[in-house]
Amino acid sequence: MKITSLDIPSIESENLEEASKSQHAAVSTIREELPDQLPIEELLPGLKAWRNPINRFRVLRLHRTADPKKRSAEWIAKTRAGMDTASWLQEYELVWEALDGRPVYVDEWSFEFHVSKLSLGWNPQLAICRGWDFGLYPACIFVQLFPHSRLIVLRECVGIDIDTERFTVEVDRLSKEWFPDAKFLEFVDPTGRNRAGTDGRSYTQLLTKKPLRARTIRLGLNAPVARRGAVTEFLSANVKGLPCLLVDPSCETLIKGFNGGYVYKYFKGTLKTKPEKNLWSHIHDALQYVCSRIRTVDVRATDNKIIPIEPRFGSGRKPTLPELPQQARL
Repeated sequence: MKITSLDIPSIESENLEEASKSQHAAVSTIREELPDQLPIEELLPGLKAWRNPINRFRVLRLHRTADPKKRSAEWIAKTRAGMDTASWLQEYELVWEALDGRPVYVDEWSFEFHVSKLSLGWNPQLAICRGWDFGLYPACIFVQLFPHSRLIVLRECVGIDIDTERFTVEVDRLSKEWFPDAKFLEFVDPTGRNRAGTDGRSYTQLLTKKPLRARTIRLGLNAPVARRGAVTEFLSANVKGLPCLLVDPSCETLIKGFNGGYVYKYFKGTLKTKPEKNLWSHIHDALQYVCSRIRTVDVRATDNKIIPIEPRFGSGRKPTLPELPQQARL
């Protein structure tokens, strides 16, 4: 699924000069809304072009940076003064789906730091932990907890207008394709043991039946603040400069939620206390259920000693054990 990405910066500084510099740096990190998988031609700074594959029209995208006078930190600070984030992004950054609110992890998340540049592989000696959120928009996140509490987010699966039973069939198929012969641990929405699907069975009961036959199901924390705090702990930590939460670039919905889709909305000028329920919130709920409990379980797939390797870059397929290095290069 393709969802337009957002990256809403947060600027807070008492010194105007420092604020201008920080604001300019933050705005420069906004990821442009460009069509996926189409050749983009940069005619000059601030002017890009591509061909619409359906009607063959040539599309030109003119950004403010095409005007040299509108590139400076001083111009940005002066023009943006008094504007809300959504208006600024829509008017000057051409981010049309900008949300009027505050991204949930705006102070901890960094696209450049937390998203891998290449596809991540997985360690067959560690269990694959699946986080689940149920409902009309079910979501499942696949992660592994590496040594030194490094959470590696490998894949995601997001459903739209699909019942949970059919969704579990798809998750089972993808699990076998992505992680053959892996051991799986389930982390679920704690209300899933009470809420029922269309056939009257609870969502957790659906996971224990065919085709998943889940053996280990753990309930994530229910308190929203505690759940988000668990994710924040991973985002804020690092090991020798390496992120303790690293996301595979294939997890587009999760990343776009981090970039601004998962957001606190404004109501009568005040931010709501709970994030908005939207396309991005369900996969983030699934991640929170995993993060809130994963440190309390044994994630070993076998009783053998775990080789402390770094996540491998590649297709995501299971490497054979003789090929496993003592320490893979990042």
